[in-house]
Amino acid sequence: MGSVLKVGKIGICGHFNLNGEAVGGQTIKTRIIGETLSGIYGLEQVKRLDTAGWRKKAPVFLIQCVKLACQSEHIVILPAHRGVKVLVPLFVFLSRLFGRKLHYVVVGAWLADLLKGSRLLTKIMKKVDFIYPQTNTLIEKLNKIGIAGNLYLMPNFKAVPPLNLDFDGIAFEKPYKLCMMSRINCQKGVEAAVEAVRRLNIKHGKKTAVLDIYGPVEDGYKERFEELLSSNSEYVRHRGTVDYNHAVNVLKDYYLLLFPTKYFTEGFPGTILDGYLSGVPVLASKWESWQDIIEDKRTGYVYEFDDDHDFFTKLDFLIQNPDTVLLMKKNCLKEAQKYSPDRAVKVLADNIS
Repeated sequence: MGSVLKVGKIGICGHFNLNGEAVGGQTIKTRIIGETLSGIYGLEQVKRLDTAGWRKKAPVFLIQCVKLACQSEHIVILPAHRGVKVLVPLFVFLSRLFGRKLHYVVVGAWLADLLKGSRLLTKIMKKVDFIYPQTNTLIEKLNKIGIAGNLYLMPNFKAVPPLNLDFDGIAFEKPYKLCMMSRINCQKGVEAAVEAVRRLNIKHGKKTAVLDIYGPVEDGYKERFEELLSSNSEYVRHRGTVDYNHAVNVLKDYYLLLFPTKYFTEGFPGTILDGYLSGVPVLASKWESWQDIIEDKRTGYVYEFDDDHDFFTKLDFLIQNPDTVLLMKKNCLKEAQKYSPDRAVKVLADNIS
């Protein structure tokens, strides 16, 4: 790699889960940021503090936090929802005590909603030197509650290069393969997707499309999901879960990715990024920050939020227009180049430098 930049030590506090596998977006993001900064500044310049299981060892963890702040010129934190109320005030205090710079990399889209319910936490959050939300939508929401001047966009990213695919001359064969990849519950739009595919096949009088669903089934939804699969077994299957590193290779054979979420406050869904990396466009509902991720009619199509009829209409259009889908597949591979770790983490590295 050649020479590395020399700065004071960087301390990262996040869910590395060092004694286990990288499961979940928070852990994966934390690890990639650690690896990327180590590549830029040198391994010896980056110190890691794992938040996994910190409540069970709170006194020891507190001492470790103090040590990290004492030894690091820049502190990077990636707290989960439950950790924000503890870690942000703690590290704001420690950064002021030791004269350090504090960087908060936001995971998810819930921060503004959390702060609305706490004036004290909002006041403390304003003292964080650098905050990195994933979307411009979240930046705007934070601005509205008085947090401004320390916000820097850091979109989602993945340490996987876009697939090298050549779509020229490709011919799609029916039934077209559609997929969903997410947690499986009603609010993720699973039932809307199954119903849209059912209506599609009935309208065309033959098996025009099939739907493969990937992801863990939430407790309390398993019985209902089994009913859905049983009554639509001709064209809907549950294909289990997919490892983070294998998602792109699994998706590449699909015609279209469905993202019919009914969670309006979704952030930056990793599954859509996986779609871009594999050259698979998305058909998605217009959740709160969709415009930060999808360019309508270029990298995907969108339909009115929670409007199942519009969902079906747009799906039917895309099934009948494979040339449109083919063009979007090419666009997705180009779009994916924006979301490499080096490019996404550059804003953090620049502020550290």
